[in-house]
Amino acid sequence: MKWAIRDLLNPVATRSLLYGADPFDLEYILKKIDNIKVKSGKQIQAIWLDEWHAKIDRYAKLRDEAEAKGNKLSAKAYAKMVTQCHYACFMINIEDLEHKTEIYKGLEESYKRYIKLCKNKVEYVEIDTKYGKIPAYIHYPDSGRKTDYPVAITYSGIGSCKEELEMLSDPLNERGIAVITPDMPGAGAAIIHNNIKCGGKQIEAAFDGIYKFVKNHKKLNEKKIANFGLCMGGGYAFRATVKNKQVKACVSLFPLLMNFADQGSIPVWMKRGKWSSYQYADDYLEGMKTLEEGTHKADFLMVYSSDDNWMTPEASQKLLDKAQGYKESIHIEDKPAYVSEETIMHAMPVGEQYHWVKQIAADFIAERINGGK
Repeated sequence: MKWAIRDLLNPVATRSLLYGADPFDLEYILKKIDNIKVKSGKQIQAIWLDEWHAKIDRYAKLRDEAEAKGNKLSAKAYAKMVTQCHYACFMINIEDLEHKTEIYKGLEESYKRYIKLCKNKVEYVEIDTKYGKIPAYIHYPDSGRKTDYPVAITYSGIGSCKEELEMLSDPLNERGIAVITPDMPGAGAAIIHNNIKCGGKQIEAAFDGIYKFVKNHKKLNEKKIANFGLCMGGGYAFRATVKNKQVKACVSLFPLLMNFADQGSIPVWMKRGKWSSYQYADDYLEGMKTLEEGTHKADFLMVYSSDDNWMTPEASQKLLDKAQGYKESIHIEDKPAYVSEETIMHAMPVGEQYHWVKQIAADFIAERINGGK
């Protein structure tokens, strides 16, 4: 019986496509992996990384040539392709921490090149917290020269990074909203450069630091604020809203609260792998119970899936029930395309539905903090 390697790579493929990797590039690389005669984890990893890096080299050359000629539109497009290829590399579960760091630095640097070519201002900032500095970007909807911008704070969880969160900021920028995309504890540069682990105390400190940052920022309006989260970030968004009564709207897309989740469905490598373990604080699971505390009366939108085997509809309903103000929910029953019974994961329904759900989410937030623009 043939090893269904594509099924095993479904979570990585889904996340790569979610961030905008070209489907033809992805198919080309998957076919290369299909042709491996004697498959092993190391071989698959090597082919995946080598082929994406070959595409990085091609698109980086095209980016540099376009930029040298003053072709800003094509330079920006190629720069985005470079970051998408780096992101596909970052998605692989690499146990070698030094190699993982090297891969992230490639994504980090290529993203910096990309945002310099964007029309809207994307500003790098560092947010002070009790446990260290949280690296973040502010994505302005324009040149960033105005004041009093309504602001949304985006969140994701373990395995993510602020560079990925541009996919949450784009639809909000289009509606005139400034967006903060932080590396939460255990994610991106927060863990790789600043060693801030993912745990309840660290996450609570991050919320406190972010709100203080918004309050003290001359261009951001702390009275027009929303929280917007995906996956673990959906749980973060809820808890962050509990902590600030001024928040007008909270959106949780396919929320994942670890203490609500089916622990038996979460792969061992995510709980005890070398890279995964490095991201967690010692009291991770116990500390994450903090996210369950309290409730809020902000307007709340939650999207959840029947095919999320980590956060079941029943578990998602527990979160929805906690909200005491106006609330809406979207229950998605579509069967994911990137799925098999052996490899179904939380990432599949999240990735496959986001492309249309994001417009509803952005409208929900804009109506509450920006007059529906």
